[in-house]
Amino acid sequence: MILYIRPLSYLLPLLIIQACATHQPQQPKPYHPKPPTQQSETRQSTIPPVAPTKNPIVQNIQAQATQLRNRGQLGAAAQTLERGLRIAPKDASLWSQLATVRLQQQQYSQAQSMAKKSNNLARTNTSLIQKNNSIIIEAQKQQR
Repeated sequence: MILYIRPLSYLLPLLIIQACATHQPQQPKPYHPKPPTQQSETRQSTIPPVAPTKNPIVQNIQAQATQLRNRGQLGAAAQTLERGLRIAPKDASLWSQLATVRLQQQQYSQAQSMAKKSNNLARTNTSLIQKNNSIIIEAQKQQR
């Protein structure tokens, strides 16, 4: 029995050293955005800020939520919109639509915070910002 332990005692430290030596963590590559070209600047100026390009999945989720809200199924509409926000968390229109649902559910503080989040993401979409501001004002009125 001792005859087998001695060769293993030499082999074990070598295996540990080999295992430590082969693993080297990779450094993350830095993100270097490409400078905008003349063509992309022209194209950006022709896109109206009111109608941003949207993900078709998000558009489908918004349509489902609108149908549910029109049928009075506010809980299901909120769940659908929350699922959409997991897919596209920076979509200002989803936040705004969820703020509308929360306002209808009489969850006024949530409606305000979601409308403010939408405003932060909307940037230059003035019609969406105006809609969000009206949600905020209505929620403040209802809280008094």
